[in-house]
Amino acid sequence: MIGSRPAGLEGPAPEHRSGRLSVAALRSVIPGRMWGGKGCGVPCDYCRVLVSAEEIEYEVEAQLDGAPITLHFHARCYDTWRLSREPRVPDPTAAAK
Repeated sequence: MIGSRPAGLEGPAPEHRSGRLSVAALRSVIPGRMWGGKGCGVPCDYCRVLVSAEEIEYEVEAQLDGAPITLHFHARCYDTWRLSREPRVPDPTAAAK
């Protein structure tokens, strides 16, 4: 998906990283803009399996500790990551049991 951003995109370019993000880091990422398209052969930031050109890839511009970062996900991994970031609402009936 490199090169798929709209023309005139402002702001610093996200830095490339070589290491895998921890689960805690993935949960603390602040997502920004997102694009979808053909995979570009990079590892998914959730499952670490390569996102092939035959698969849909979601690319997310985000902030991690104030630094820009680009995340790459399979569609199903993006959904799982997004749901894991949502605050958990306690079950009010659990206390009554």
